[in-house]
Amino acid sequence: MSGERPPRKLGGFCMIIGYLVSSKRVSDFVPSPLTVAEVMPGVTLGGFYAASYQQGDLGAVSEFSVFPALVRYKNKKGFYVPCSMMDSSDGLSGSKGAWGLRKEGASFQWRQQDNRHGLKIRCNGEKVIEISFNVHRVALPIRTSFPFFHVRTGGVISYHADYAARLHFCSSRVVIPENSPVAIYGFSRKLVTTFWESTKIVCHPPESERSVVFARGASEGIYHVGQKPLDRCGVRKVHETSPPCGTL
Repeated sequence: MSGERPPRKLGGFCMIIGYLVSSKRVSDFVPSPLTVAEVMPGVTLGGFYAASYQQGDLGAVSEFSVFPALVRYKNKKGFYVPCSMMDSSDGLSGSKGAWGLRKEGASFQWRQQDNRHGLKIRCNGEKVIEISFNVHRVALPIRTSFPFFHVRTGGVISYHADYAARLHFCSSRVVIPENSPVAIYGFSRKLVTTFWESTKIVCHPPESERSVVFARGASEGIYHVGQKPLDRCGVRKVHETSPPCGTL
């Protein structure tokens, strides 16, 4: 089809930490027309995604995303992604353009010693999250696909990514400062930590549904409709003295 955007191909490693999350708590942060999808009464799935891509269409770049809830839109289910960060201006430019998805700039500090790994992410010098994890040696080959939703004032954006990797289960420790923009989701009941080695990812172009009307205050990606981007780092500016994180 003329004008059809090709999928993006990426390679590297990533980690996913899943949590059981209170549906009532995160429902305040999931904008209509999306609704929280429960996996058991009063509980949905949420968590974090962090990746270091060494090859592919974006080159060498790190990415961090938050998915506070599994959601439903019409007859589809997927993870709502309101907050995403990258450390490459090229990656940010591409994400705002071809993908139509807003990304924030952040610094990533990865470390590794044998099977022990760590990651610190900062935005304008303020710590967003710190993760330490031990990778178990046994690896399982896996192929799977994850669907996602992103919301903009113009409509709902849905997209999905295919993953092929060697999957390791891990033990982990996560530190989220009180003034971190991701602290509001209340991630405390950790379900699983996984490390995806030798990962090959195919990100398919987003599909947009326009003519959806959102009330002022609904989430527009990592911001709120009607807010100036520099007013907020992530979802909200939780402390008056916290410096703003600009969107690059």
